[in-house]
Formats: sequence, structure tokens, C-alpha cells
Amino acid sequence: MRSASRTAEHVALFRALETRRPDRLFADDLAIRFLPARYRWLVRAAAVRPLGAGIARVIDRRYPGGPRLSAVARTRLIDDLLAEAAPEQVLLLGAGYDSRAHRLPGALPTYEVDHPLTQRVKRQRVADRPHVHYVPVDLGADSLAAALDGFPPKRTAVVWEGVTNYLTEQAVDTTLRDLAAITAPGSTVIFTYVDRAVLGADVPWQRKVAQVGEPWTFGFRPADVPGFLAERGLDLKGDLSAKDAAVRYHRDEPAAAFYRIAWAVVR
Repeated sequence: MRSASRTAEHVALFRALETRRPDRLFADDLAIRFLPARYRWLVRAAAVRPLGAGIARVIDRRYPGGPRLSAVARTRLIDDLLAEAAPEQVLLLGAGYDSRAHRLPGALPTYEVDHPLTQRVKRQRVADRPHVHYVPVDLGADSLAAALDGFPPKRTAVVWEGVTNYLTEQAVDTTLRDLAAITAPGSTVIFTYVDRAVLGADVPWQRKVAQVGEPWTFGFRPADVPGFLAERGLDLKGDLSAKDAAVRYHRDEPAAAFYRIAWAVVR
């Protein structure tokens, strides 16, 4: 049986810790439910203001390169992009421990696509909601188009967060083509990626994820993204680094310039 993703746990930890900050960029009260006991006590301790700031500094020293604030800044940016898109429905690809279907206003019809084992764990920890639909798919091996056969032809906001860097180029290619085919024109696709330049570099963050068995396998050169998307029926609207996003939200802790958030519109 596939074990829980360590990187997904870390992102949930960073979101849970951010929720305890007085100057938080978002509130994700469900994130703590996805954490093992060894992390839950950290989150509870972070509610004490001096301890919370100290815990964040320790994490930033232990995991150099800014993974904590990169995850936090991308979460807030994607929340804002979703609100701006004003969709009729939401599609979460590789949803993992994303709780947007539960914490954002509106209760829009939301389709969560993920590995069936990951979904099983998630549904044990979060109550089912009538507007949330679970679609079990292994994006690395299965057809997204087949799994979403009959998907409502409405204006959709797609969130593909923290996934592409663990896939192959073929899987990314196929998924983007499928999204352009199954979502209505004017739909928004939001995704994260790493700059391809770091894949062969000695980057501490990359070393850490490889050590837990989740190496990065794919990246884009930022200059190539507009053309890559255009060939697949999407027009790029924006592309920010996590560092840029952190600056946008007035945060000066470390964040990565090579970790990026892009958004595009389906033609």
C-alpha cells in the first residue's frame, strides 16, 4: 500500500502553522487533521506567539531555500486567483490535502481528482460534503479524460498545485491537452512548476524531497511556458515565482524564485 506523501504532510504542516499566525495570509483549520502526531504538537505550540515565530525560523534553517513560505505564498495566491476567476465549478487535480472545497466561501461544485489511496485517507479525516465529488485517478498512469467523462461543460477553475514537478513531460502534456478538451472555453487553469534549471543543480530543497523518495522529475523553462500552453489550447495570463508572491503579500522570509505559479485561460 502506498504510504502517505511526506511532502504533502509538510505542506499541510506549513498551512497549519500559518493559520496560527496573527498576520496569517489564510486560515486552514483542517490542515492539522492531515498531520501525524509528531507535527500536531508543533502546530499547537505555534499558537503561543513567541513560539510560533521561533518554530518558523527553525523550519527555515532546517529546510533552506524557502519551502515553508513558498507553500504559504502559493496557497494565498491560488486562493486569490480562484476568486478572480469566478468559476461555476472547481477541479482540483492531485488534490492531496487541499481543503479549499471546505474552507473557501461559495460551496461551488468541486471535483477532487487524486490517487484512490490518498483520497481514502483524506475522506477518513474530513467529512463528506454534498458539493464535493471525488474522482479516483492516478495521474501518472490513468487517463484524465476518461475519468472525467461526462464532466459538466461549465466555466471551470482548475487547480493543479504541487504536482507537475513529480510527473513526466508526457503526463503533463497529456493532462493539459485533456483539460483544454474537457473544460469550457474561458476556464482558468492554475498550476505550479519548478524552473527546469534546478533539476540538475545542487539545490537543498530538491535534495530534501529526493531523500524522502519524492524526487522532482519535470520542470519548465519559464520562457517556454507560453508556447507550450498555446500549442495545447491555453493562453498564459500570468506567471509568478513564489518569491514574487511572498513580496506581493508583504512577507520577507525566504521563498524560492525557482518555484512558480502560472495561470492560463482555455481558448
